[in-house]
Amino acid sequence: MKKLLALSLLLLGLSLGAKEPILHQGIITQVLHGGGYAYLEIDKKGTKHWVAITDMPINPGLEVRFIEELVAENFTSQALQRKFDRLIFTSSLEYRTPIPESDHLAFIKERVDHSPYQTKETLSVYEVVKNRQNYKDKSVQVRGKIVKISSNILGRDWVHIQDGTGEKEVARIVFTGEASGLKVGEIVTAKGKASLDKDFGSGYIYPIILEESTFQK
Repeated sequence: MKKLLALSLLLLGLSLGAKEPILHQGIITQVLHGGGYAYLEIDKKGTKHWVAITDMPINPGLEVRFIEELVAENFTSQALQRKFDRLIFTSSLEYRTPIPESDHLAFIKERVDHSPYQTKETLSVYEVVKNRQNYKDKSVQVRGKIVKISSNILGRDWVHIQDGTGEKEVARIVFTGEASGLKVGEIVTAKGKASLDKDFGSGYIYPIILEESTFQK
């Protein structure tokens, strides 16, 4: 049955063709298992979608985001004996636990005027955020603390960095690139190319984001 589903996906991929990845976000409201796959009903601001992923233990109520890789119309799962009017297939699913981020990530809460991590070769997070118009399409280097890592979203890792600086509260800046081996809580020097007002869809808009980044501990 799993081979049949894989073959169906291949044929659908050939018929539908490739397209730019679309990022979705929502809440899982129902989970079905069958044929080596998990079928998730996901509520996205009142609109519900069915999404298929490789089978895994996952429960309703989780907030998730995923890349829309393939869409099949009028798809029938033989294992479930059920027809889906529209089914999204994805191999990239990220979910957030119900625990508040502040309780399990290394966010810096106390604002400081001067970064304790900054060197002569780097900028503070606040400097980059405040003067972002000056850095468009330029290489920017920041030394700070990794407070969050989101892996393999849109083909890249998303590394959130703070150094305690900010205007009224502690600012955060995101570098994207290859972050294998990095851990939350580590101090790194991150270098990337600045993009302004980058819109990834589904409400993910960044006034500034550093792309094609490299990281040095």
